[in-house]
Amino acid sequence: MAIVCLMQVLFLASCSSDGDKDGQPVITGIRSIENPDSLFTDGERWQLIVIMGHHLDGAKEIYINDQKISFNPTYVTSTNIILSIPEKLKLVGEDPSLRPEIRLVTDHGTATYAFHVNSPAPNLISYTADWVGEEPLVPGQEFRIKGENFYEVQSLYISEINPYEVDEEGNLVEPEEPVTKYEITEFTVNATFDEITALMPASFPDKGYIVLECYSGPSVIGFRSVKPTPPVIKDISSDMPVWGEPCTIYGKDFDDIVAIVIGKDEITIPAEDISANEDNTQLTFSLPTLPEKGGQLILITEQGRDTVPFYQKSRVLIDFDNYGRYFWGGTDSSKPVDETTANNKPANTSGKFQGIEGTTQIGNGWWGPLFLGDAQITDIPDDTPIEKVEFRYECYMHYPYVEGMDCWFIFFTDTPIPQSQYSFDGYKDRITGKCEQGRWMCCSIPMEKFTSVATFGEIKQNLTSVYLHVCNLKNVQDIAVYFDNFRMYVKP
Repeated sequence: MAIVCLMQVLFLASCSSDGDKDGQPVITGIRSIENPDSLFTDGERWQLIVIMGHHLDGAKEIYINDQKISFNPTYVTSTNIILSIPEKLKLVGEDPSLRPEIRLVTDHGTATYAFHVNSPAPNLISYTADWVGEEPLVPGQEFRIKGENFYEVQSLYISEINPYEVDEEGNLVEPEEPVTKYEITEFTVNATFDEITALMPASFPDKGYIVLECYSGPSVIGFRSVKPTPPVIKDISSDMPVWGEPCTIYGKDFDDIVAIVIGKDEITIPAEDISANEDNTQLTFSLPTLPEKGGQLILITEQGRDTVPFYQKSRVLIDFDNYGRYFWGGTDSSKPVDETTANNKPANTSGKFQGIEGTTQIGNGWWGPLFLGDAQITDIPDDTPIEKVEFRYECYMHYPYVEGMDCWFIFFTDTPIPQSQYSFDGYKDRITGKCEQGRWMCCSIPMEKFTSVATFGEIKQNLTSVYLHVCNLKNVQDIAVYFDNFRMYVKP
């Protein structure tokens, strides 16, 4: 589709070429490659754009935000230039001295066009101050706002109502009364754009919202003049739960729940879809859909927010859908099943899964490789201590646990690190410590059980396969066990 669109653009461009290489170059607009009528002056990194104008041929250099970028001369005509905004382009939000423009240098003149490459949207997380006992904040008192992407701040204020409230469909709700803004005029943003140091305005309500408006969008958190008690997440039942399965967050101060947000505003679960226990130390929810990007879970209350790693797909070894490569080449190759052949398929699944069904004899089980290939998990730093890394997976047991049932995982690695085997009772939920028959469990093995190396970097380049062995050394047993989402997890 992209190639066809590109050919159409080039064909139209060549047909409309004025063929004049001597006139002063002029940029008349920027549009997308798919839609000739989609003119815009704001873009995103990685975006493919078309520069439109006159006398554009003979292009020698192109600059965006004063940074020289590469382009293919094949995609240059007198009226169109196709190029991609670099992924690592430095933004005006990061360096205000940069000029937000596209500059084209040709062999017959230079053209400029005002164009803004957007920064990531802001995300307020919490605020704090040097509280004096139980005394509330006072005008002029310093306080600090934490979050991320505090680029190109346009306005910062406190309001009694949330001016950016949305309904269940994500549509903006028009406030029923005018929004009174208690402007915060004295503030500074730190060098990493993740903290604002500010002074409280001359007047403000006891309870309301802190509102940050940046060029790339707004962000809002709840505000109280007395010391807030933001939520604290201590654990989560699964960092990669199966779609439709209940997931529980454990912690404290889970009062005044606003929502759970997955990823960068990818999925929002409103308060009415979250259940709490009596003392507000546990929250349970189910994913309405699977995250496409994920990365983190944000729990938002009226008094703050906390985060926990969630659906970090870049750390998945194999999920039988998109990541890794499944291959079963061991003994009893007729025993493995998948979502299409399982006789006792779980009610909830995240697409494809793999499992084993059959009846073992004493000491006679089945084994085979679940993963073959290089485990190129690049977003875990090489110096990560191995004691912080866990091997996790989702497991579903159809039949009750029988004494003696073992689940062995074997990590095969290239030299100089030898293969490592860990035999354990692998059918127990990491939170309850029990085999939760008839539901998906999150199981976990510390990586230090497999190896004596000190850091994750020492094994990631050499990990070539993961083998599974299912057996019972004491009893004959019917087995119907299913697996999904094998991954590496780094404890915060």
